[in-house]
Amino acid sequence: MLRWLGIALGGLFVVALAATSAVYFVPAVQDALFRRLVSSNILATHDELLADDALRAVVCGSSSPMPDANRAKACIAIFAGGRMYVVDTGPQSAGKAMLLRLPLAAIGGVFYTHFHSDHIADLGEFNMNSWVLGRTAPLDVYGPPGVERVVAGFSEAYALDQTYRTAHHGAEIANPALWPMVAHPVPMPGKATPAHDRTAVVLDNGSLKITAIEVNHEPISPAYGYRFDYKGRSLVISGDTAKHAPLAVAANGADVLFHEAQAQHMVKVMQEGMRARGNARFVKVLGDIQSYHSSPVDAADIANRAGVKLLVLYHYTPPVPNLITERIFTRGLSAARQGTWLMSRDGTMIELPLGAETVRTSTLQ
Repeated sequence: MLRWLGIALGGLFVVALAATSAVYFVPAVQDALFRRLVSSNILATHDELLADDALRAVVCGSSSPMPDANRAKACIAIFAGGRMYVVDTGPQSAGKAMLLRLPLAAIGGVFYTHFHSDHIADLGEFNMNSWVLGRTAPLDVYGPPGVERVVAGFSEAYALDQTYRTAHHGAEIANPALWPMVAHPVPMPGKATPAHDRTAVVLDNGSLKITAIEVNHEPISPAYGYRFDYKGRSLVISGDTAKHAPLAVAANGADVLFHEAQAQHMVKVMQEGMRARGNARFVKVLGDIQSYHSSPVDAADIANRAGVKLLVLYHYTPPVPNLITERIFTRGLSAARQGTWLMSRDGTMIELPLGAETVRTSTLQ
């Protein structure tokens, strides 16, 4: 019996070795595998996200400025009424959106919370890629006053790129009339106050209503969050903010709250480490950032006050590369949160079916 088992195992080893060798060294086998991969629809976009049966959100960037090998910087894509709306375009987020096979050609607008680099750096890439992939109109870009400068800067930086692509692919593919971005400054009504408690409707087409929410990211002012209401379902994105009671008011009754999160206890440990090394520059920066971000427990309190069904954390400082750091990061969160919560990853998808109360969570592949 042992002899026959050995022969069988040896035969399997020879077959596996031959198959591996064929994959590595035989072009015909490699080509067949590649054709099979292409025919498996791996290059198709997730057009089902545009179906008018739910309000959806996909996280296409869940990290903050600190480097994270597995996460793009701040970016959340919202799907409603057959269109995709992008809130913030942090570094690597356009590439992540394409890896997630989001239907970029259906983009209906970009919405900025504020103009820190980790929230805006991929605007040019979103504009260029959605244009080449078939966007049918210039790209609308909304944000606090100052968005005009951001749009003008990226437009100038990518101006030569546009001419190259039109010359190479032709106007049928790269139509210069569809290339431009159009800036839409969103001012808050009335005068600014220390409360940072104003809201402004950005878009309302009868089905979809998008509301800008003033938050507290001082000295960055104004800074916004956004609320999306669509056919009875709703979600709110905090943007960057210190713990901010008016956000709970603006998010009242929403189904889902996406809230930034900075583990202050971890940042303090990092600050102590930099102080021990004599790195005064990092000590200063790590001290400064604690004043204008929210801890996971802070986010839980805002979610509780708003009465949301689900709290989704994103924009992590510091990075959370493994389960141990996630547990450290969320210490105290379960005790504070009166409801469900989750830590998002790039690809986390939230679905709010129309005509229902359910909240579905999954990972987009």
